Amino acid sequence: MNLLSFYKSRFCRSGFIIATVIFLWSGSPVSTALAASPSVVNVGVGTKGNYVIMDAILKDGLTKEIREAIESGVPMTISFEVELRKEVSLWADSLVRANTISHTVQYDSLKKAYRFTEVGKNVKRKIITRKKNQYQKLMLTLNNIPLAPIYQLDPNEKYYVRVKADLEMDRFWFPFNYLFFFVPFNDFETSWANTSPLTLDQDLVPSTEAFNAKSKKGGTQGLNHVIRSFNK
Repeated sequence: MNLLSFYKSRFCRSGFIIATVIFLWSGSPVSTALAASPSVVNVGVGTKGNYVIMDAILKDGLTKEIREAIESGVPMTISFEVELRKEVSLWADSLVRANTISHTVQYDSLKKAYRFTEVGKNVKRKIITRKKNQYQKLMLTLNNIPLAPIYQLDPNEKYYVRVKADLEMDRFWFPFNYLFFFVPFNDFETSWANTSPLTLDQDLVPSTEAFNAKSKKGGTQGLNHVIRSFNK
């Protein structure tokens, strides 16, 4: 096959894919304006080993239109910005550590499988699944995300964790870079979700170190000493 034939063939195939995707998307009414706004909920903070870790869930992050786009093969990425901050009474709160976690999914129509990747600081995993509910849960859930070594925290100081998420379609991935004006949904960015103030418990032995809210005294509970959640 000569070079001209190759480009003609590639153009025809891409044109067919583009037409198919546009048809699939245009077949359903655009309802994103009526959909609930995505938000980060159920943020938990605790420890695992010698690290402060956190969990969170993105609610309403995968609309029907986004799921249909994923089924058409469009790569989707949700990025979570996570910050551990120290409260400062007279000045702006200071940043202790930050981590950006990217969740990406792409559907392989030939193998009928979803390829999920999670990448961040001290975080890296790849999962292939054929189950829709599994890839959706993976995309919307943060689990045991490391933030900072425990030794960096002062038991006499107050801290809090805040999280926000944004979705971005890979508009420059061939052939979907030609679909910019046909996508029936917008990228989104949630507002920051903050935990209540947390302090390091001085009385716990190293094997069970944990955060505790000063307003709560006693033992820890839940996943790896998770003690705080909100917006349930």
